[in-house]
Amino acid sequence: MLALPAFRLILVLATGVVLAGCRSSAVVPKFSAAPGYHHPPQAQHGDTAAVTPAREQPTTQQGRVKAEERATSSGTRDRVAKKKKPAVGPGSRQAKATPADTASSAIRPMAPPGPGQFASPKLFSAQTLVHYGLHFVFPLVLALVFFPLVWQTAYLVMLATMAIDLDHLLAKPIFDPLRCSVGYHPLHSFHIIPVYALLLLWPATQIVAVGLLFHMFTDTVDCLWNFSHCQDCYRNSRIRRLYNGVRKLLGLEVVE
Repeated sequence: MLALPAFRLILVLATGVVLAGCRSSAVVPKFSAAPGYHHPPQAQHGDTAAVTPAREQPTTQQGRVKAEERATSSGTRDRVAKKKKPAVGPGSRQAKATPADTASSAIRPMAPPGPGQFASPKLFSAQTLVHYGLHFVFPLVLALVFFPLVWQTAYLVMLATMAIDLDHLLAKPIFDPLRCSVGYHPLHSFHIIPVYALLLLWPATQIVAVGLLFHMFTDTVDCLWNFSHCQDCYRNSRIRRLYNGVRKLLGLEVVE
């Protein structure tokens, strides 16, 4: 077997030969012309429409008369076509746009979107990623912080508390990304949330309570995110009614 340095040298030389051959094959060789050889004259590129081929040039008196008749008839047709061309004016349908029209259309104000024209969150938007991140990822942090000895079980139990979203099946439509779940669905109502808080008093139900309360917190964050760009979502929410009810109890002015 060849030594490693000799093998490398042979490999480098072979590579150089291959590259040189590829480069030489890509270059078209130019040979000098033979002593008695002359290159054919190149065709001149001109306006082919204005140049009449030589074979079409009339050579007899009768041919020249026919050519003049054809030219006269074509000129007559052109004049008739110009007369029949519709006039273009400001009141006609084919009126051309003026710079003033373009400027007026460019500065024309656009109507604001209606109440039902707010776009729902996209699949990979920041709102969607934060919402489902809080639902599926952050409970793992809560399990490691509050239940470190049984964090695996605590994490699975917190994920299981998402079964309360089955109350969406009672709503029409079942899923509406702009609807605030808190206070609307039975298991998300303001009457059931204090029950979730009472479950913290018993050690056996503390994991479930943490999962349920954090679920309510996650849905509340999603509602506030919708309220930031959809005023009708806030007006139609139960959170607004609760907020105004608390202000009435405190003797404050109701915010519309």
